[in-house]
Amino acid sequence: MRASGSRRRLPNWALGLVLIVVIAIGSFVAYTKKLPWADPHEVQAVFQTAQNLRATAPVRIAGVNVGEVTEVKHLTSDDPQITAQADGEDNVLPNDPASGEQAALVTMTIDEEGLPLHEDAQFQLRPRLFLEGNLFVDTKPGSPNAPEVPENHVFPVGQTSNSVQIDEVFTTLQSDVRADLQTFLDQFGNALIKHGGAEGFQELYRSSAGAFKYTSIVNEAFQGKRTHDLSGLIRNLDRVVRALGSNELALQNLITNFRTVTGSFAAESASLEQAIAKLPDVLDAADPAFANLNAAFPSMRAFAREALPGVRSSAPALRAGTPLIDQIQKLVSKPELRGLVADLRPTIPELAKLSARTKKLLPQFRKLSSCFNEVVIPWSNDTVEPPASYPHTVAGTVTEETGSGLVGIASESRSGDANGQYIRVEAGGGTNTILIPGGAPDGVSDAVGLLDFPLLGALPSVHGNLADSQVPQLVTGTRCETQEPPDLAAEGLVSGDAGFPDTPPNPIDIDDLVQDLEDLLNIIFPRRAANQLQAQAAEVQEAQEAGNERAAARETARYQELFDRHLERARKSGALDAATTELGG
Repeated sequence: MRASGSRRRLPNWALGLVLIVVIAIGSFVAYTKKLPWADPHEVQAVFQTAQNLRATAPVRIAGVNVGEVTEVKHLTSDDPQITAQADGEDNVLPNDPASGEQAALVTMTIDEEGLPLHEDAQFQLRPRLFLEGNLFVDTKPGSPNAPEVPENHVFPVGQTSNSVQIDEVFTTLQSDVRADLQTFLDQFGNALIKHGGAEGFQELYRSSAGAFKYTSIVNEAFQGKRTHDLSGLIRNLDRVVRALGSNELALQNLITNFRTVTGSFAAESASLEQAIAKLPDVLDAADPAFANLNAAFPSMRAFAREALPGVRSSAPALRAGTPLIDQIQKLVSKPELRGLVADLRPTIPELAKLSARTKKLLPQFRKLSSCFNEVVIPWSNDTVEPPASYPHTVAGTVTEETGSGLVGIASESRSGDANGQYIRVEAGGGTNTILIPGGAPDGVSDAVGLLDFPLLGALPSVHGNLADSQVPQLVTGTRCETQEPPDLAAEGLVSGDAGFPDTPPNPIDIDDLVQDLEDLLNIIFPRRAANQLQAQAAEVQEAQEAGNERAAARETARYQELFDRHLERARKSGALDAATTELGG
């Protein structure tokens, strides 16, 4: 018997099971060269056709197996996201001409020795045997400076290609294609032998040495300035070619029209030769224009950057302006225009008559404009220049001083109280008489007035027969622009100056005038009526001083009613007629 502390061995069936598992794992690793728990790097590529590519087909880099194909899937435009990735774009365009095309989506697993793959990696399906057979994916991992792709990256169809199969070659060379090829070779031989094409190629070879430099520059420019510029050009060109190939009738028409165009050029070969001979001179003359154009590009780019916010905000403006455009479109529609024409039809003859009559009015407008330009405007911009002894200063030009006077009376008719308007125009007088020679409306007689205070001075002078106080003589029948303008630079006189005349005595006695007015009022209104009016006027004044506008208005109405009643009594009694007779005497 064994000791109680010894460990028991595994049963035979358990050892056999472990051995079977180890043999299975070893066989799997030996045949697949992969660990079952490994996580392979998976990528996808879109091919135009799978060409009988099967799952488990190898993926090779430089002839070395680095992975295998795990799935081949039919791809259509039903999956927009896959189609967008396959085309190498970020968004799906609704009117993309490439949508709806058929392709194959190949899923591959890449081992560690085949990593990393870059964004410009290329994939090609190539046969493993010359006369058809199984295919493999020949992979070019891309340039080292390109970014590495993550797992599950989809390479677009522009980075994949297919090998040419023998059946495709035989299918292409059908009888009609072979006949067209024979015709082409025959015509090409005639062009070289009969029409001097060989000599043209010789001349082209001799003169093309200088063009190789510029050809290399063009080839370098074709590569683009950024990564994938050339591949993007090829991808887009491939779309164009596929679009042309999808419509054979349009392609045939294009070739037919191109043959017509080239035939037209061939018919004008002499003119075309002369034009090509002049082309270098044209290019030399265009160099300054191209230089100026290149110099304008920075400003154009700056303008484009500055205009970008306006362009972005133009959409709301266009949306806001759409209703207005709709209304304008309706406004210029046939019904509206017909109505407008019907309304304007009676007006057009009258406008024609007005236009004919305007011919006589235009010369008068010209005379008026000339009068303003030569006389009125210079006079309004003139300034009075008084002598040193003149007691007042000049505030400005005639226009400015006239405007200052108008400002003072601008609101005279808008403000008032129970007594009426604040500003009133009344006739008055005083003990000082002023005489203006030739100041009457007829321009000959003198004008006489009364002043409350003695005259301090005048500019121009208003006393005596002084020439500077005379109104410029108006010559009838002579154009306004030739008339003598008013003279504002005349010498003035000040009280106390030599030659300043004495103020004429007042021809009217003020005291006698006041007494006559009192007598007239006594004739019209008896003393009792005068006392009543005076008392009512005192009531109005008291209400105004108290600030009671309603009471002031009420008392004013009573005063007006009382005054009208006494005036009507004076008219009926004949007192008003007597006062009128007395005033006339």
